[in-house]
Amino acid sequence: MSTIKHDASLYKIVVIHYLIAAVCFLVLAVMMLFSVDVFSGHYFQPKILAMTHMAVLGWGTLIIWGACYQLLPVVLETELFSKKLAWISLSLFLPGLIALVYSFWVFNPGIHMECGSILLLSSILLFTINVFFTARKKQQGSIQHDFIFTSSLCLAFTTLLGTALVFNFQFAFLPQDQLHFLKLHAHIGIVGWFLLLVIGVSTKLVPMFLVSSYHNTRLLLWSYYLIVVALLLFLVDAYIWGINYKTYFIVLIGSAGIACYLVFIGKCYKSRIRKTIDLPMMHTFFSLMLLAIAIIILPLIITYNLKNDPASVRYSLLYGSMLFMGWLTALILGQTFKTLPFIVWIKHYEHLTGKVQTPMPADLVQNNILKIQAVGLVVFCITFFGGCLFSSVLLKYIGISALLISAITYLVNVIHVLLHQSKTTTYDKV
Repeated sequence: MSTIKHDASLYKIVVIHYLIAAVCFLVLAVMMLFSVDVFSGHYFQPKILAMTHMAVLGWGTLIIWGACYQLLPVVLETELFSKKLAWISLSLFLPGLIALVYSFWVFNPGIHMECGSILLLSSILLFTINVFFTARKKQQGSIQHDFIFTSSLCLAFTTLLGTALVFNFQFAFLPQDQLHFLKLHAHIGIVGWFLLLVIGVSTKLVPMFLVSSYHNTRLLLWSYYLIVVALLLFLVDAYIWGINYKTYFIVLIGSAGIACYLVFIGKCYKSRIRKTIDLPMMHTFFSLMLLAIAIIILPLIITYNLKNDPASVRYSLLYGSMLFMGWLTALILGQTFKTLPFIVWIKHYEHLTGKVQTPMPADLVQNNILKIQAVGLVVFCITFFGGCLFSSVLLKYIGISALLISAITYLVNVIHVLLHQSKTTTYDKV
């Protein structure tokens, strides 16, 4: 990450994404606290749809975009194609997000929902264009390049299908019902956008953060092709035949791809030079454990679905919650305080390197607050997911209250890092 140079205009784009995403995370926790009862019903209902899109778009996608604008030049070893496109994309994204989430919450599938989806689609297409032309600048491709570029295409396709579903509420032009397409829409987003992007970026950053000597990408090649093949097979098979016995085989292919990724991370961990594991990296490993648990749930969902057992709905809700509020949230909560402090550190201290002693990037973070955030996340995962599994309203309330504490402490820590002032005057010259 030593190749990162401070760019004032890019810095503003990046930090505003981090800040808005942190606010969205807090809003999401509040929405969940006032909607505990809906987690006992079907996942296809207004408030679940509103919270899912706040989690996926406002929380997950926004912060990933902010990180991408800073880290894509590092991962792909090139420059960001256009900062102007990034600003235009954000300016379209925010009103689109507000309109869509509010329309789902009150369930008003009319002009506001449709305008929101169009704004989001336009914003995401601009992001995809930015990623495409950024990637084109690199003369020689890499497996990380393939993961990142494919994920951006999947994001665009996910949003295009989502926009079609929004207009289908009013015009009913799709050949099958909403739930049929919703499963396709969700998995293009989960697997195609989030999973592929996370693998592409993390397999570059985790070795850096661990100071690992392992750089063999053969496992990543297997991971990429197995996951992409599984996703394509699922989309075709599920569209034509729905969930069926072949779905087990498709899940097995995708799981093998994820296993290759996890083995790669394991080899990086074993060959690490930095033996101590800090709290943000512990968040990352915790998130991988939650991802593995979510994959284990998939065969149960398929089995209950084939039997037309109502338990399939409960396990589907648990699966989705564990991915978005478990795996993805734990990953973001950890990686934010690996990436953001370094970005802020570059702004304040890059030009002083070798001239005066400076604090380390980790010194910019309030560790006591970070510990509260971590405890809140663990309590949330244990109680909320347990509440979903055993239909306990009390456990869900405890879990969401813990998540709210995590969201507040996360926002406070993000603001603390962003408001950091240079402290070189307290250090002696070398």
